[in-house]
Amino acid sequence: MSGIKKIQQLMDQQMEVIQVSQSTGSAILNGIKLAQRKKQRKTKIVFSLSAVAVLFLGFTFMTRISPAFAQVFESIPGLGAIVAIVEYDRGVEDSVQNNYFEEIGVSNTENEVTFTLDGVIADETGMLLSYTLESPRSVNDYRLGKTVLLQNEEELGLVYVTSDFAQDEQINEIKNTIRISDPSSVIDYSNPSFELEVSVIGQEELKFVIPFTLNNKIAKPKKYNINQEVVVAGQKFTVEQVKISPLHAAIEIETDNQNDMVIFDFLSIELQDGDGDMWGNGSSSISGFGSADNTKRTFFLESSYFQEPKELFLVIGDLVALPKDEREVVIDFGKKEVVSMSEQYPLQLENISEEGFAVRLDEHLHYKQTLFNNGLDTNGKNIAIGVSNRFSDTENFQVFTLEKGMYENPVTFELQGYPNYLENDISIKIK
Repeated sequence: MSGIKKIQQLMDQQMEVIQVSQSTGSAILNGIKLAQRKKQRKTKIVFSLSAVAVLFLGFTFMTRISPAFAQVFESIPGLGAIVAIVEYDRGVEDSVQNNYFEEIGVSNTENEVTFTLDGVIADETGMLLSYTLESPRSVNDYRLGKTVLLQNEEELGLVYVTSDFAQDEQINEIKNTIRISDPSSVIDYSNPSFELEVSVIGQEELKFVIPFTLNNKIAKPKKYNINQEVVVAGQKFTVEQVKISPLHAAIEIETDNQNDMVIFDFLSIELQDGDGDMWGNGSSSISGFGSADNTKRTFFLESSYFQEPKELFLVIGDLVALPKDEREVVIDFGKKEVVSMSEQYPLQLENISEEGFAVRLDEHLHYKQTLFNNGLDTNGKNIAIGVSNRFSDTENFQVFTLEKGMYENPVTFELQGYPNYLENDISIKIK
């Protein structure tokens, strides 16, 4: 019996033991998944690279439901750490249940440390790679460094998301994933041979080269041309296209240059079928491409690729936006003072020094979008800044750091987000 059939059989057996109707069972499972998706969204937005923590939380939850259920997933060759993702990313879950993944099993060993590429889920939006790192000695202190994918011996212009593994007890094996996104469609699947180059950093830096070839057919995306304009509080944007692949649903949106407000983000954006079932942000650490200053942007959602709903809608909630002429914050770090900022949309700045500043957002505890990406000093020099978050049930801080002596005061920062919302609730029919 195949792994997927075993999974379905276990699901059926559990429902028989629980003795509830199919509709009740579906409602329970949908409720669990919805709660998990909401929890994942909250955690992932806070730490862009903390998805691994949620992966293991999700896996623990799945094991409590049924150890046999988890064991069957683990027995499927090539899945590896993808096992943990299926519980809170419906696109990945559907890919696994429809056998849309490929076992690789290629290893490379350096100084008694072995890196194995277990398996791949690939589509036109990128790849989800599952890997194992193991050694006779402890691997607790190891983390992934530079990661690149090559094709025809050339490095591809891709976006990579990796995460560190935190464990108190000594371990000899790590299972984790690498997400690769392809915003410019540079991967050529007509030549399915690749090389993954990974550096692993611990007491030493180890470099692994993993050649692999994909033999399975790559699924073609389902494209829906929408071209519908939406107006919210006088601000216009157009939903141009929805493109659904196994790993992601890509929503392409263009904002109007004539808007007097910059649209930073959407508070919620989801796919919904005729029965109210939803596909949201899922587990992806990459939520999309394009900044607030780009008119064309792409947002990633969970994929409904294998579900084939008869009706499908795009549901967009409130907009996160601010007047374009209210975005600048000017700081003189030598004088440790704010030179200027919006009176209508103020920020509570604290701890200003030559090495940075903090912004207190206690009145907006759930706001996690980064306020600033960089600065511009008085000579027009671009100033890189570091960003970190500190938060609790009662406090919300964003801390920004600069390299002392590398800029001339004052420094101007342009907001890339702000907790100001335009009410919206629109549903656009996709099919």
